[in-house]
Amino acid sequence: MKLIFNLAAAALLVTGLTSVADAKELKKQSQFVDAVAGKKLVSGDTWLVISQDGKIEGVGRNNVKITGAWVWNKRFWCRNVVAGQKKFPEDCLKVKIDGSQVEFIRNKGKGDGIVYTIAN
Repeated sequence: MKLIFNLAAAALLVTGLTSVADAKELKKQSQFVDAVAGKKLVSGDTWLVISQDGKIEGVGRNNVKITGAWVWNKRFWCRNVVAGQKKFPEDCLKVKIDGSQVEFIRNKGKGDGIVYTIAN
């Protein structure tokens, strides 16, 4: 019985790892625009809309207004963002997508990541 439980637990673990491994990196601006532009991205209390024309708008925690701009640079989505009165440093992020989940990974894919869900 213990063996069956361990095998079932291992299968669940492998299945979870497979879904992460299936995420597709968006390497071209056209891929990014097709997948993300104009759609509402939600993560917890924060939502963003990234426009095709290089604008970022949304609302963060505590109803703070988010604005910014973005450009595509080689394989990375580079953005400048202001949330309320706080200006964040420019950063270029690796972007991956898996279904309706979009992951933005800071510092050209070497930093922390945040996952948004496409709401529309």
